[in-house]
Order: sequence, then structure tokens, then C-alpha cells
Amino acid sequence: MRWYAVFIKGVREQIRDYWILIMIVVMAPLFIAIYYLMVETETPHYQVTLVNEDRGMEMNGTRINLGDSLLFYGSLVSGSPEIPLLQYGTETDRESAIERLRKKDADVVVVIPADLTRCIFLGDSTNGAVAQIELVGDVTSAAYMIGAIWTEELINRFVLAKAGINLPVEWRETTLGHSGERSMFELYVPGLLILSIIMIIFSASAAIVREPETRTLERLKISRLTALEFLGGISLVQIILAILSLTLALLTAMALGYTLIPGTLGFIMLISILTAISMISFSLIVAAMCRSVKEVAIIGTFPLFLLMFFTGAAFPISGGKLFSLGNHEVMMNDILSPKFAVEALNKVLIRGLEIRDAVPDIVAMVILTLLYLIVGTWAFKMRHMKAR
Repeated sequence: MRWYAVFIKGVREQIRDYWILIMIVVMAPLFIAIYYLMVETETPHYQVTLVNEDRGMEMNGTRINLGDSLLFYGSLVSGSPEIPLLQYGTETDRESAIERLRKKDADVVVVIPADLTRCIFLGDSTNGAVAQIELVGDVTSAAYMIGAIWTEELINRFVLAKAGINLPVEWRETTLGHSGERSMFELYVPGLLILSIIMIIFSASAAIVREPETRTLERLKISRLTALEFLGGISLVQIILAILSLTLALLTAMALGYTLIPGTLGFIMLISILTAISMISFSLIVAAMCRSVKEVAIIGTFPLFLLMFFTGAAFPISGGKLFSLGNHEVMMNDILSPKFAVEALNKVLIRGLEIRDAVPDIVAMVILTLLYLIVGTWAFKMRHMKAR
């Protein structure tokens, strides 16, 4: 029962260091709330400015100008349920429209050419002339790319209708797994749940470093406490803390509209516990680099950011390709176990795969955890126990 004594000691010390406890427990729900505010409360809009230079033409005694019709069509679809993110406006000339781009009052400028009507209705009789509709914008801007692609599709649809052309194909969309049912906020939640587990590297590293710092490690060795009992007692405290952090993060996400798929809670807990064990093993490496709890707060920031931003926990990221093993590509961030935890949750919670499809990711997590444990144990002994 010596591991139980270490467990009770760890609980008391964790409560004593209440600032670390509060940070770990509160940060995950805070990140959930921040992402919700970023994604759901401010819906993006893309402003498209139309400039009509079409001269039109006479047809059967009637003056026709498809450029004017296109402007009217744009006003009809602007902000419609079909395309809610597009807003169409007009300008009288190209220079004024481009000035709006420079002032960030528009994302895309579309210039309708002078021969649009003539080319649509006369076609080959104009020596095969093609009306060139001009797109103007900052090609490095995501807003330009999205607005331009949607606008091009709408104009193509308008031109085909006016020219009486029926395409022999039509598009039908089938969403993968649960992706079509998820809001943008819900797509971030699996990674943020893993982020709530990553945060324990601070508390786990501090719990391990505290023993040599306060010189209680020597007394623990005299009591014939084994390394397994020592790590077991500390790990149990950190696993409970990780589950608490995850639970608060999940409840916060559900309160903000996240839908938990029935039958997946056990899978989420399994991945979370495996991630917690992996982060405890990783904390041994962090602890080997620190001499005090104060250094943990400083040095531990670097691996925290590394795990946050290069595993897909905070933002989707693929990592750079290192090499290939058969059909499998090995990425730079494959040495970070939370990457596979995020991927496992995404497979089941978003892409709708079966739990058995996440087994390769679970195996990768276990292998990396054992690697962290071996390297961390060796480094910790070399740093804190060799001369004792």
C-alpha cells in the first residue's frame, strides 16, 4: 500500500499548489469558450463589388443588357439562405471598385465586360469572341478566394440559364460521417478535449520535480519505495486531474451546443486516459530538465506550446513529411502522441468511422508512451538520482 501513501501525499500537495490546479482545470473550459466566441458568434461575410461595363444590344426591337440583369441577380442572392455569407454591392466604374478593395471595404471586385450580352446571345456569329469577366482582389486573402469561387459559380449559373444551356451533369453532395451535422465549433471540440489533457504536463512535472527539490526523494528511497509504486501514486493523481479537466471541458462544450454522439463517451474516456498516461511519461522528460517547480513553470511552456500547436489539438495541422513506409507517410509531428489521440477522436466523432478504425492510432500512442517512459526515466535518474 506504499503507492497509496504516495497518492494521498500527491493529492495534498496538489491542493496545496492550488494555482497550478486552478490553471489546469479552468484553462480547458476557457479554451472551449474562446473557440466558441471566435467561430460561432461572428459569422464571416464576404463583400463582392460588381461593376457593369456591358453595353447591351438591340434584339427584336428590345434593348437587352445582361450586365444589368446580373447586378439584379446579385442583389437577389445577396445574403440569401442559399449563400448567406456573400454580400453583393455595385460601383459605377472599375477604379472606384478597386479603391474599395484597397480600403478593405470589399473582398472581391467583378468587372462585367462591355460585350457580355453580345457574346451570350450571338455566340459564334461574333467570330468566336468570348466575354472576359474580370476578377480583382488580393490573391493572398482567404476572403478573396472564397468570395471569388462562389461568385464565379453564381455567374456561371446565370450565364448558362440566359444562354439556354443545360449541362449533362449535376452535382450531389454526400457528407462524410458526422461532418455534415457538425458546426464549425463542433469540429474543433475533439482537439480541444485532448488539449485539456495536455495541460497536466505542468502538474505532473511539478509533482515529480518536487521530490528531489524538497529532498524527500532520499527518504522515499530509504522506505524501499519502488519506482513503480512512486510513479503509480503520482500518476493516479494526475489521471484523476486529467479526467476532471476533460469532464469540465466536455460539459462546457455541450452547454455551448456540442452534441455528444451516443455510445462514444467510453471511447472518449479511453483515449483521454491513454493521453494522460502518455503526458505523465512525457513529464518525466520535462522534469529531468528542471531542478525546481519554478523552472517547470518556465521550461514547461515550450513543450506545452509544441504539443498544443503541432498535434492538431489547438488547430488542424498535418506536419511536414519526413519519409514513407510503404503506403504510410511519416510526418514530423508523429513523435508527439497527442496527435494520434486527436486523430482517433476525429475518426469516430467527425468522420463517422468505427472504433476499431482508431486501433492503429491507439497502438501508436502506446508505443510513444513507452518510449517517453524509457527516455524520461533514464534522463530523470541521470539528472536527479545519479549523485544521490
